[in-house]
Amino acid sequence: MKAKTKRLILIGGFAVVLITLAVVLPLTLGTPKLSLTEARIVLTPEPKTEEDDVLAYTPVPTQAAPAGTPVPVYPQKAVNLLADGVPLFAVDSREAAEQLVRLYVDECAYEHLEDNDVLLTATVDVALATVPADGSVEYVAFDAALNRLRKNRSLIPVRRTVERVSVLAEAPAPQTERTALLPQGARMLVRCGVESRTLVFTETLYKDGLAVSETETLRMPIRNGVARHTLLGSYRYTGAVSDALIRDEGSAGAKPQSLSFAAPVRGKLTSCFGLATGTMRYGVDFSAAPETRIVAPESGTVVFLGERPGLGYVIEIRHEEGFVSRICVGAKAAVAGLTLEKHVQKGETIGYLPQIESSRETILHYELLIDGIPHNPLFYLPAQ
Repeated sequence: MKAKTKRLILIGGFAVVLITLAVVLPLTLGTPKLSLTEARIVLTPEPKTEEDDVLAYTPVPTQAAPAGTPVPVYPQKAVNLLADGVPLFAVDSREAAEQLVRLYVDECAYEHLEDNDVLLTATVDVALATVPADGSVEYVAFDAALNRLRKNRSLIPVRRTVERVSVLAEAPAPQTERTALLPQGARMLVRCGVESRTLVFTETLYKDGLAVSETETLRMPIRNGVARHTLLGSYRYTGAVSDALIRDEGSAGAKPQSLSFAAPVRGKLTSCFGLATGTMRYGVDFSAAPETRIVAPESGTVVFLGERPGLGYVIEIRHEEGFVSRICVGAKAAVAGLTLEKHVQKGETIGYLPQIESSRETILHYELLIDGIPHNPLFYLPAQ
């Protein structure tokens, strides 16, 4: 009996052990073991590194607040923003600090840029870092932190280099020349002056919003200047002032190499080049009947057709070697199909003398210019 009882006790005990193992073992295997002797350290995850990060994320140790100092309640991810290891203030998070610095640097970099300015570089002049907020500095909201940086540039000084392009205009000294080809008191503008233009590149260094240095880096000429050239007449008539014909008045200009001029109309020479009755005449006058043919004095290209004050209707023909014929009549001539840039041959009909009121004769005025200067046409025409 006792043996049977012991056997039952052993079987019951074994069953209890099996049941305990079946219930407790799964719970025990699913529960992590905790080491009470190891300190639990919570690490802030490191950010993704980029080449253009404006903040250094290497933690910089800060001094803890004195014992007994109440620790303010900051946002869970609040960090201290440090410049050269010195805490400035605390902000919401490392991402907020990054955004704050970028926005501040952009404002400093692009302020007061003109249309011809180019931003070359913009850098922070201190080492920036963030560490978890420890209550040692004041927590500042984003907008307030940005305003604080704007008002005190020395907290995070920004250096920027700006390239500026300017145009330097310089007018060459005007040239004045006296000539006996023009009467005394006459002025002729031979060439209009043109300023030279040069692109000047400069680099200006700004610190804390103030320019501290400026360096010229390049000069690029884009247009050469041309001096203004004016002729002053020095010719004085020494003979008797009258209407008498003076065929050799004035002086001859350049001798043509391949040109041979003819009178533009068959008629009577009525006025010569030079001073007469106190008036300077820059050409000669021919008188002929209305409807008389007007011909090209030499081959060339028509460069002007139209009215001009004091000259009437004008036909200008540009020849070679710098010669220009100017044919003037009192009213519009019956031009024979002339158009600008049309090439005409020597002796070709270019028009007809018009009828001037009831006059039996019409006056044609002829000037010959050489390089823009009027000369006595009789030096270049066959003897009249």
